[in-house]
Amino acid sequence: MDKSELSPPPWPQVGRGLWTRWWGYLARWMVFGVVVSIFQPVDDGVEGLWQRLVVRVVLGLAFGLVAATVFTLAENTLNISRVKWKTGLLVVLTWAVVKALFVTVLALV
Repeated sequence: MDKSELSPPPWPQVGRGLWTRWWGYLARWMVFGVVVSIFQPVDDGVEGLWQRLVVRVVLGLAFGLVAATVFTLAENTLNISRVKWKTGLLVVLTWAVVKALFVTVLALV
């Protein structure tokens, strides 16, 4: 028997189903949301540098959570075979849909 058949791989096994790879997608989208929201030139009406920074970080984390949820469901439903161009398209579409949702909600609040 080959040694690779006896020892398990050093990474955790990826499950199957609708929530496959959820944690990886969540981490990536949350980092993206925080970085983009911090450097986004927006006047959100909050006075003080640290208060403004906290509001932006919280909105970035919320954006990342919603985007990770939408992307995970879309990726595991529409791109099971993990074709690169479909993944790229889903990333762009997820960003556009979630960004439009957040801009609309923030405009109404």
